[in-house]
Amino acid sequence: MENNDWVPEITLPSTAKDESLVIIRSTASNNSSILANQLLYASTTTIESGDQYVLKYLKSHNRWVVDSSPIRNAEVDSLNGEIPSPTSQKTLVTLTDNLGREKVILPENAGDRDKIILKSLTDNVTFIDASNVNNPSVMKLHHGEQYEFFYLAEKGKWQLIDSPDTFYEAQDIIDGKIPELQTPRTVINSANGNYQPNLYLPTAQEPGSRVIINSEAELDISVSADNSNYKISKGETAAFKVDERGHWDRETVTIDLLLLYSDKAADRLGEDAMHKRLTEGFILTNEALENSGANFRYRIVGLRQVEAKVHWKSLGNPLEELREDATVQGWRNTLKADGIYYEGTEDGCGLAWLGSWGRDRNMVATGSINCGTTVMRHELGHNMGLSHGGESESHDQGYGLLSTIMAGNAVPYYSTPDRYTMDYGIPMGIPNKIDAVQAMNSLSSKVSAYR
Repeated sequence: MENNDWVPEITLPSTAKDESLVIIRSTASNNSSILANQLLYASTTTIESGDQYVLKYLKSHNRWVVDSSPIRNAEVDSLNGEIPSPTSQKTLVTLTDNLGREKVILPENAGDRDKIILKSLTDNVTFIDASNVNNPSVMKLHHGEQYEFFYLAEKGKWQLIDSPDTFYEAQDIIDGKIPELQTPRTVINSANGNYQPNLYLPTAQEPGSRVIINSEAELDISVSADNSNYKISKGETAAFKVDERGHWDRETVTIDLLLLYSDKAADRLGEDAMHKRLTEGFILTNEALENSGANFRYRIVGLRQVEAKVHWKSLGNPLEELREDATVQGWRNTLKADGIYYEGTEDGCGLAWLGSWGRDRNMVATGSINCGTTVMRHELGHNMGLSHGGESESHDQGYGLLSTIMAGNAVPYYSTPDRYTMDYGIPMGIPNKIDAVQAMNSLSSKVSAYR
């Protein structure tokens, strides 16, 4: 658009080919905007001179999304710390020694899926007020860090989509007393040479704040919070969260797995390669559970080789027979494994029992070295009662539109309406219709008690 070729509002086409782009540039003196009637989300789209907007058409939703927009630099109000309302879909607030504030507050209202990035270049710590934030937690901004939010019009709140983590080695925590929390998630790692027998969660912390403890130490760790005490054993990843009353709760239960690989798989790839494959699949699975907000984590209690029977041609053979195999079931009972995951050379990518049957003997899943390591998270999803997208009349399924783990397995998330895509802020599930996390969370305590 130019001064002699200008319109106050732009209407996007009602349809287009998937991922078609519309690019809007302006050198006009007067501002324009994009009508929201064909947008998936009614973001702020004020078009000023020198601006460029790129819109992409998503055939899956029959709407346009803002793919890129001009970044507006904004300053925090010097009196009350408020960030001004956006004039573009993306706003950047940079805190410096001259423009720093002790506290900042996100605006009460904005366009749907408007983004605000908070960035610090000052040594002064800034507290981000959580009043207008969905699922709030402690948010302190230090030098070199940044927080990113987008606005959820359906909730009238800002959603945190990216933030820094705080990391500690257990041995560096003085007297086991975890310091006052600085970021939404604090991660503590422990091992034999990095051990602390007792850890104490800090009191009077912001609701929603979380502490995750990963232990590879042979000795147990005692975690104290309020008047409660929790034991964390070797191999566990345990998450703790501050509730609305300011009390700590253990957020996750542990489901123990016996990981198996066949002698034929070891002959083909090597023992070390099989150990690495299974470990990688396990890590990817737990990462997906963390991403998705699940209330459980897996733990490896055994990693062993098993003989593949001569007649095992497809994954259905080990899947059926491992439930009754005396040696494997003996290992399972000795190790107190709640479930079994097997990987071999049989035909197929993955196959598992549907765990919603509620029988511990069916907590068995299989995969093949013919496919990648993300198979584990998909097949264990079946064990936890999940169906493929579109294959269930209940909410216990994947979300095909976004290729979540049970519906394409292209993104490291199980379907849930409480998580959003980083690019356009699309919910990864539909309340009470597509919500794999809700389904797994309702089953996890039962599965963790199988052994």
